[in-house]
Amino acid sequence: MDNLKNSIMALAASAKVQEALYPSFSAVGDELVLEFGECLDNLKVSDLTPEQAASIEALDVFIIQHSGTQFSAMYLENSALYENPNWDEIRSLAKLVAKEMGWSLSEPVKQKHRIVTG
Repeated sequence: MDNLKNSIMALAASAKVQEALYPSFSAVGDELVLEFGECLDNLKVSDLTPEQAASIEALDVFIIQHSGTQFSAMYLENSALYENPNWDEIRSLAKLVAKEMGWSLSEPVKQKHRIVTG
């Protein structure tokens, strides 16, 4: 659950905080959603209340609906973290997850990431 919490804190954070979590050469948006996806792979929905599960699902569905080639710039260009309104929605949905989980918003912990480069 710690990884999920940190992933949610990272998704809820400001663009500036998000960018500082990763090396300058990385595609920050892509890394953020990949980490969230990995957390979902390890999540036991049976451990959650219906409200918690619904808030996590809403965030996941939004990300899935905004994926694919037409949205690649949203994840691959770091400027999108600041400029793309979809990131505002992701942040709002992540804040709702934090609220439902009973987590106070806090600075995400900078992790040792495995960045995949071309």
